[in-house]
Amino acid sequence: MIDIQCHILPGVDDGPMTMEETQQIISEAQKAGVKTIIATPHYSKRLYDNGMAVQVFDRVKTEAKNYGIKLYRGYEIKIDQYPARMPVEYGDLDLNGSKYILLELPFDRVPSYTFDLIYKLQLEGFSIIIAHPERCRKLSEEKKIFEQMYDIGCLMQIDAASIIGAHGWRAKRFARKVIKSGKAAFVASDAHDPEGYSRYYVGAYKKVQKWAGKQTADELFDINARRIIECIAVDDKSMPAAL
Repeated sequence: MIDIQCHILPGVDDGPMTMEETQQIISEAQKAGVKTIIATPHYSKRLYDNGMAVQVFDRVKTEAKNYGIKLYRGYEIKIDQYPARMPVEYGDLDLNGSKYILLELPFDRVPSYTFDLIYKLQLEGFSIIIAHPERCRKLSEEKKIFEQMYDIGCLMQIDAASIIGAHGWRAKRFARKVIKSGKAAFVASDAHDPEGYSRYYVGAYKKVQKWAGKQTADELFDINARRIIECIAVDDKSMPAAL
């Protein structure tokens, strides 16, 4: 399995605070059958400018190898940051040079500039992944906005915990609808602690199998994410193939 969103780096955001906690997360990921993880701390200008995320990533990458897990670097970018805290350039903020970029919406609204930002990034050659859209109440209440995002090419990443119901009935219901309609591209752990794998990830795979069949489960947990991994290996950063 390939996990495209995980807050595994210690001491950089709201994930683990120590390397020992990170080791526990890696161990549970291994038990869940995960072979590849993209580490996606929340972007902040301070974190990016001081190079801390890169330094911590290198340590965790070495540790992950001990468990037979490949680790790649990325960011989850909140789009409701104050303008002064938003990235100016996005060129080094994608998923390890793949040209896939992970955007997080607020849980209660879709900012007025959302589509302008998406269009800008698409013009720059990025493919947009919307992190856990099922957790954004505005999208679940106003399906036209979700459909518009999907229609312009945004890829939808569902959280494993939402599928299990950890984020409430509304998120679970919307996650189920998106998956059964074929509009989800990925399921990710979005793990901040070991429970992200031990309690939610494997259970979510089984639930998706029940909802939509094994082929869909394999696509969402592994096959589609291989496209990202394949693009990471491309040195010229060419436009990734559409899912």
